[in-house]
Amino acid sequence: MTTYTPRVRSKVDSFISQLRARVGQPVNITEWSMFLTFDVMGVVGFSKDFHQLEDAKEHSVIKGVHDQMATIGLLSQVPWFLYLLGSIPGLTGTYRSFMEYCARQVNEKKALWEKTESQDPVDIISWLLKAVKDKDSSAPPSDGALQDDGRVVIIAGSDTTGATLANAFYFLTTNQHIYKQLQRDLDTLFSDVGDSFTYEQVRNIPYVEAIIHETLRLKPAVPSGPPRVTPPGGLQVDEVWIPGDVNILVPPYILQRDDRNFVAADKFMPERWLVENKKRMILNDQAFFPFQIGPYGCVGKQLAYMNLRLAIVLVALNFDLGLAPGEDGVEFDKGAKDTFTLTLSPLQVIFNERAKA
Repeated sequence: MTTYTPRVRSKVDSFISQLRARVGQPVNITEWSMFLTFDVMGVVGFSKDFHQLEDAKEHSVIKGVHDQMATIGLLSQVPWFLYLLGSIPGLTGTYRSFMEYCARQVNEKKALWEKTESQDPVDIISWLLKAVKDKDSSAPPSDGALQDDGRVVIIAGSDTTGATLANAFYFLTTNQHIYKQLQRDLDTLFSDVGDSFTYEQVRNIPYVEAIIHETLRLKPAVPSGPPRVTPPGGLQVDEVWIPGDVNILVPPYILQRDDRNFVAADKFMPERWLVENKKRMILNDQAFFPFQIGPYGCVGKQLAYMNLRLAIVLVALNFDLGLAPGEDGVEFDKGAKDTFTLTLSPLQVIFNERAKA
């Protein structure tokens, strides 16, 4: 992770610069959160920058992903059909440009890797190529699988984190007392250094962690979770028998909003995650699994946390924020769609320079 920290920080700094250039103007924070997280995964995944932050617009290949997320979400329940469509020209629409882009990046990186006798991995794809070269058991088994992994790196590492960041800004904007508490905590910690802090200094700030956890609890980036297959012999869950070889889902969205698991489960209350409140407000900590658990848990969890921590901390240190005139946040909150990952409506937010005492 330390290899990636300067790249993530550089993109978050660019994010802050772009917000500063738009002080007092409505900013679609849904869009800009995605600009940030896709740019980060470009440089971390392939060492290629999409430059969406600097260009202030969506890269054409990323547009190809977002244009087709509803279809991808629907067909992810029938994975073989999604692969079938991918092989038929004309049926994948703009998503094909994204597939071709990722394939090119993987092939270019592979050709470069094969020419070099000794090379340290500098990005995620390089690590996968090293695993192939070393015949590691975790390596992708074929070029096709490697290209699949290339697409997963971008989508799973960007869309999910971007949605979580946008949701965090929604909750902070509509709960000003929480945002002000966050600013007070950060001012105390960084009064002498301002923005000149290391990532290590923001890794374990209790209130920042609480805000991220509470956002992930109420708005998990993969609301239904990926399907699993029951063991051949079947599965007994309390009084319910589930036959073997059946696809099942355990949706984080449902369990994480259940009052049997969390006090006032539908309310945004970051304080529930503070040490002094956990036993009283979290009734079942095993019901919180936004990144999934076990061998199929999200391998990019720590990278996502790095992105979220840095962005939230730097925004809170630099800006006051509020909803733009005419924006009430209702469509953003209620209009989110489960397309495997969350597809969010625009949210117009005003960023103003901090009014520090």
